[in-house]
Amino acid sequence: DVAEVIDAEGKMVAPGFIDTHTHSDVMLLWDRQHASGLYQGITTEILGQDGLSYAPLSKRNLEMYSKYLAGLNGRPDIPWDWSSVKEYREKFDKTVAINTAYQVPHGALRLETVGMADVPLNGVDMEKAKALLSQGLEEGAVAFSTGLSYFPGSYSDTDELVELCQVVAEHDSVYVTHTRSVFRGEPFDPNMEAIEIAERSGAKLHFSHFRTTPETAGKVDELMQDIDDAYQRGIDLTLELYPYPAGSGYAVIFLPPWAVEHGYEATLERLADRSLRKRIIEGIQDNLIKCDGHFTHLTKNRQYIGKNFVEVANERGQSVPDMICDILLEENLEVGFYTTPPDPETWETMNCDFLELLSRPYYMVGSDGIPLGENPHPRAFGTFPRLLRFCRKYDFSLEKMINRMTKVPALRFGLKDRGTIGKGKAADIVIFDFDNVTDTATYELSRSAPRGIEYVIVNGRVAVRNEKVTGIFAGEALSRAL
Repeated sequence: DVAEVIDAEGKMVAPGFIDTHTHSDVMLLWDRQHASGLYQGITTEILGQDGLSYAPLSKRNLEMYSKYLAGLNGRPDIPWDWSSVKEYREKFDKTVAINTAYQVPHGALRLETVGMADVPLNGVDMEKAKALLSQGLEEGAVAFSTGLSYFPGSYSDTDELVELCQVVAEHDSVYVTHTRSVFRGEPFDPNMEAIEIAERSGAKLHFSHFRTTPETAGKVDELMQDIDDAYQRGIDLTLELYPYPAGSGYAVIFLPPWAVEHGYEATLERLADRSLRKRIIEGIQDNLIKCDGHFTHLTKNRQYIGKNFVEVANERGQSVPDMICDILLEENLEVGFYTTPPDPETWETMNCDFLELLSRPYYMVGSDGIPLGENPHPRAFGTFPRLLRFCRKYDFSLEKMINRMTKVPALRFGLKDRGTIGKGKAADIVIFDFDNVTDTATYELSRSAPRGIEYVIVNGRVAVRNEKVTGIFAGEALSRAL
């Protein structure tokens, strides 16, 4: 029986969009409606990004890591009562408004074996990590993710990742990497490391949020040369991007490696130890991740939300690194930020770069959305409609863009019945007005819904009707179909 007839004459009808990179790992269990995603036409999100998620973890490690990552993922008032990938995935099955898929995070494997420590992962610990990875993939995870600029993942070396990725290859799964910016204090080529890991292990490779930066704007061919060469010689690789010139994250990443060893409590103790402050500040200044940005999420110093670091440091009569240390201490590490956007000319150049990258058949879209804080990065609210608007503005093929938002990621992550519309397929569908679809979220006012995405259907149930959420929780926890 037909429950509802939707008149889509004059509109575009597409498969539901697949967001290949989000950080709604626990906020989605608190805000189960997830309007920020649904309003963009997103029907599936891939969680467990950057090696920074919560399963498999013992109760003790889960409690510690939930506090340590609060500036990125939040720490909402939900039952934190899972330990395995299976138990975690079940939390999202028919309880939230969108479909989810999950990746086994590298950070969890290290925490469960060698802890939050700058030590090698080998021997018995490596065997345990491999067993946990294999179990997670068998329990429905669609990939293995690393965040090699974050802790504890950045304590690893290339050989460790090759050995873990051999397990990924055995499961015909995907190695998803946020590449590292520095290795043991020495700059090196992170793209070549990722390619080496794929070549030596046999795993499929996926680069997270890979795009030009303000420093490399207009240099797509130079940026992609090694990756394009690897693709041409047969490396099975894909990439994703979000269409904004500045990023976002959690302020713990500014701290030097030694300052965060052993996790949440130890980090706070070091920040509170005035005898260590000079050394910590020097570590922040030496960090290749530049300490620059605007605050997005604070619970005790809300007056600083939206302000840039220099402005806040001046208000407090401190240097920026010293201010960051005190804010982290005052906020118990729960500090979110976005980096400062470049000038309009650079921004425009980067917009063209994004579309040039998306013209490659192995590219897809991932918002890297962090739906946390009073004024988070606008990518959590505008990524997909923004790219649809770009199709109009820059005369980019709409069909190609939809392909990158749907079929390409569905095939990459083995999401059966998703990514295309057809008889017998899961009914994940988005209906939009191409002439008027647009993002409205800005860096200054990010919690602003897009316009022109009129209907979103998740597993055959209408989740958005006339640009308004309906309260239907039809999302399923998806696994990789081999």
